Amino acid sequence: MQSEPISAWRTHEWRVRTLESIVAGGGSRLGFTCRGCGKTFNHNTINRRTWAVDAQGVALSDDVTTRWLKGECLRHPIVADDDDRKLTKYPAGSAPHA
Repeated sequence: MQSEPISAWRTHEWRVRTLESIVAGGGSRLGFTCRGCGKTFNHNTINRRTWAVDAQGVALSDDVTTRWLKGECLRHPIVADDDDRKLTKYPAGSAPHA
């Protein structure tokens, strides 16, 4: 039986900080970093979207976000996570134009 993402989320020991206050709509963008495994996420409180990011806050691929949200905390960093942090959502030069 596979655990639900919310259950996996609760296995982490989060350090949370406000990255940005969004005046329009009254929300915030929050940064979550696990003290155990080092995984980092951003969360928008307006649309309740959560995505994995690297150390510089760059969004990681959707596959990485999905996998990390489903995974329980192992209480220590693993090499595979370092490889995942290289898989950005928009590799250099491929970001969508506004």
